[in-house]
Amino acid sequence: MYRRRPVLIVGFSPLTRIGLARVLSRLPDVGAISAAASPAAAVRFASRTVTGMAVVDQTADPGFTLVRSLSSGYTPCPVVVLLTPSAHADEDARFAFGQGAQAVALATASASYLHQVLAGVYLGVPIQSKGEPANAEHKRGHALSQRETEILALIAEGMSSKVIAERLVVSVETVRSHAKNIIRKLEANGRAEAVSIAYRTGILDSDALPLA
Repeated sequence: MYRRRPVLIVGFSPLTRIGLARVLSRLPDVGAISAAASPAAAVRFASRTVTGMAVVDQTADPGFTLVRSLSSGYTPCPVVVLLTPSAHADEDARFAFGQGAQAVALATASASYLHQVLAGVYLGVPIQSKGEPANAEHKRGHALSQRETEILALIAEGMSSKVIAERLVVSVETVRSHAKNIIRKLEANGRAEAVSIAYRTGILDSDALPLA
């Protein structure tokens, strides 16, 4: 029998937890949403509960040791880190990925963007399908043009097609056309999955994706 996987929120103020819980409640087939006020409480929770995803506040885990514990423990789970906006956010993002984070986003990101990121991680996007060669995803990345990679990076920042069009001085339809090509080339089911694939396979990194 299928069992919905619980989600753990680590850290954050009580009001922020409520907001995150509302965003998480919109995920398909999401299980119970629990909160842990400290890394120790999070580890205790994960050790006795098969967790579908953990959303970690950087201020509660500044060294990302909890990220490492949750992502590579006895019962590992995917981890999303919400970063504190700062001049060092790009370095923090690179460190978080190195410790095992599946995705990062600024804590000030919009609810709609957070939903995209969280849905992509919770639903899961495999790095490679059975039977594919080990470098299949890298080949997909090489198939992207320079413009497509640029647009994918802006999508990853949470920009809409209209904002991207204004930034690049092109039409909205041109941006949408590029986005469709990106999704097709990466064999993704949508923009969120395309961003997730890009992070996991190195098509995008923290240097290509300014966070501050």
